[in-house]
Amino acid sequence: MKLAIGENIRHFRKQNDLTQEAFADRLGVTYQSISRWENGATYPDLELIPAIAEILAVTVDELLGMPQIEREKRAAETFDELRRECMRQDYNSEKISDLLRDIRRNYLNSNYAWRPWSEGNGRAFRDQRILPEVRLLAEAWLERHPMDPHVIQTMAEIEDEEHIKPFLGKYTTPFDCSAPALLFNRYLTRGDAERFEPVRRYQLYQAFNTLLYPRYLLKWGEGKAQKTESEEFMEAVLSLIRSNAVDDRPDIWVPDRIELGIKLAMRLVADGSINDALVQLESVVKLLEETMNITDEISLPTSCRFLDGMDWIAKEDWISRDNNPDSPKERMIYMGTQMDGMCSCYCVFPSVFLDMLRSNTFKPLFDHRAFEMLCARVKALIVTKPEDE
Repeated sequence: MKLAIGENIRHFRKQNDLTQEAFADRLGVTYQSISRWENGATYPDLELIPAIAEILAVTVDELLGMPQIEREKRAAETFDELRRECMRQDYNSEKISDLLRDIRRNYLNSNYAWRPWSEGNGRAFRDQRILPEVRLLAEAWLERHPMDPHVIQTMAEIEDEEHIKPFLGKYTTPFDCSAPALLFNRYLTRGDAERFEPVRRYQLYQAFNTLLYPRYLLKWGEGKAQKTESEEFMEAVLSLIRSNAVDDRPDIWVPDRIELGIKLAMRLVADGSINDALVQLESVVKLLEETMNITDEISLPTSCRFLDGMDWIAKEDWISRDNNPDSPKERMIYMGTQMDGMCSCYCVFPSVFLDMLRSNTFKPLFDHRAFEMLCARVKALIVTKPEDE
């Protein structure tokens, strides 16, 4: 089969407004070599292929003319392999670096290119043997997708002390100079009610969400009493936020309601209030069952008049809970909202809450028939399918 690399070099060279002479100078060859490649008389040396692709701002696969479907298949396999290796307790740093280099050179345009930044690879990425390749991948990605929050957030967490300030100086702005914050003030000072409303709702939702996250309330290492206080505070805040709820049906606060409900049951068990704990768990399991009954995409209520008009949707999806390519996909309920490229979302996995019920905190309930039935109801909600389906 004759390769179309010469035609592709000509196409991408012209797309980049490069003459044969200018392209040859950057590559360090003669313009006659470029001409022979483009005419199909010869092929470039193999070691020149990555450099040619980099100058022309394309992947090696694109340069070689590999069909899109095959490229995406190879990309998915590469990202799967990266995730597998990063999950290993004794990961191979050289292998991870090679995979990251392969992604940077060949798969930046893939539909899967977001995966390294969203699959919890931070433990491996912090490794000083791997971090230089992560840094190069981030720079290449941000050059094509400026201000991508997932990449910036990941690098802000994993970058070493020597490089963190230069990175933030290059790719971020000072405090409260993000686009949403600036637009919020712009619409507020101009009295632009129509544009102000969606930004106001999103900002307010984020503020509520912060209050419902325990780590913002607790100091590191605080004890049981302080944790109890924080949980009671979050319960009170959530009750105020949901003051306009018309009933106990699923709304945008489902994950918080379930988690805080289970933690309340844990405190009741610790206090010896077994029957009250069982009543509390019954309401939690009922809410989880109603949530998992969602199939087609639906709109979710906010249960808060201050957030009226904020568009949230819920729908079923199938995802591996731990982002392991070799784990079965679990049926979960995705809940999310978007505004101008910003996204807030939850994934409701029944297995997460079953793990909470099986914790030692509930050991006094293990012999209760009612508790056993509640666990069985949650377990019945866990549906998985093999990865290849």
